[in-house]
Amino acid sequence: MARSPFLAALAGLVMLSGCGEDEVAAPAGQASVKLDAFCTMGGLAPALRETLLVIDQTAVKPSKPETFRTENSELFAVIHGLADAERALGSGAMAPRERFTIAIANPASGGLSQIFTGCVPGLSKEELAGRAKKGEDGGIDVFFGSDMASKLEDAKEEFLKQVILMAVQAPVGGEARGGDSFRESSFARTLKTIGPGTGAAGRVRRIFLFADPGKALASIPAPYPEARKAAFDQAAAAQTNLGMVELYLVPAGRALTDVQRGFLDAYFLGSAGDLRFAGSFSPDSLAKVPVKVIDYTGELPLAADVKSPMEMRIASAADGTIANSWLSYTGSRGVRRTPIAGQFACTADGCDLRGDPNLALGQRWRTDAGTEPQVLVDGPFGGMRMISGRDDGQKLSGRIYDPMIFLEGQGDIPFVARRTH
Repeated sequence: MARSPFLAALAGLVMLSGCGEDEVAAPAGQASVKLDAFCTMGGLAPALRETLLVIDQTAVKPSKPETFRTENSELFAVIHGLADAERALGSGAMAPRERFTIAIANPASGGLSQIFTGCVPGLSKEELAGRAKKGEDGGIDVFFGSDMASKLEDAKEEFLKQVILMAVQAPVGGEARGGDSFRESSFARTLKTIGPGTGAAGRVRRIFLFADPGKALASIPAPYPEARKAAFDQAAAAQTNLGMVELYLVPAGRALTDVQRGFLDAYFLGSAGDLRFAGSFSPDSLAKVPVKVIDYTGELPLAADVKSPMEMRIASAADGTIANSWLSYTGSRGVRRTPIAGQFACTADGCDLRGDPNLALGQRWRTDAGTEPQVLVDGPFGGMRMISGRDDGQKLSGRIYDPMIFLEGQGDIPFVARRTH
């Protein structure tokens, strides 16, 4: 049977990505593909993170399937880096069985359309070794190709093919618009459309955003401090909530200036998003995969007679590095959410939290450039940079402090937060 031109082009595209050339057709009449076979596997822990790729259709160049890779090279690099399971698992860009979802944003209509969702087929080396040790993948299974490694190889190829197929068929075109302010732009409208997601206890979410913020950034002030202040003010007015996520921006081939980067960092922070990187996709720029997620609730004594409700989420990698972790509290200015960085090292006796003063807690909300601590009268914790604590398996007892910043005469803010998950 002769191939259709489209499927032949798709096969060529997949060959360019390093896979075979089997033909794969999207289900007739189905706008989105769902591949959930590897989301849960008996006896294996589920992935603790999910990844969402949002593609602004106005940033995608029209192309034929066979030229998609070259016409949209930066977008293809993101897709390939996350959906090629062999590469993504090997580089640490994705975790085994991590959910990967792709959605197309239409800034003109404010719509967000899902085109693909599925869990990356994969087991860790330790998990595969465990199966072999239990005799679950014997010589006869390997001979007939029914062992797990062979099944995973087939599933990984299918996963990548389906992702690429849906991406090259996705709608493109339209024009991004600016506005009198950043929050009135189509870029900011897309952020509001993304929203906080559904969320799940014990899980974290990460967002990759492929978009061109150029027109949206045309209206921001030129001086760095004014740009940061404007970003915080506009984020408060927009009331966008991204749900406490790590965010990676691929700015569609357009490099950002320091002022633009500073503005976006502040706007995302005020929208409950931690902008970890802005630039071309690279696994080296990504935070490590979390293997532990703990949620806490408690109170923060922000003043002698004021105790504010607080929530904390600490997600940590295998080496104890904190990733996608947040502290939020409710104060006079509403809910304030601040990322936490550092180490969360655990032993049989408990876990120690050690914040990184260079990646900083209250100082994330500063407006001035530079490295010297800036006192923030209206910022979280007065701008304090450090957090430490001890988790005994039931509660986390700790403090927020800074040797150079004092809040109403006190040297630190002590807290006790109990585990909720």
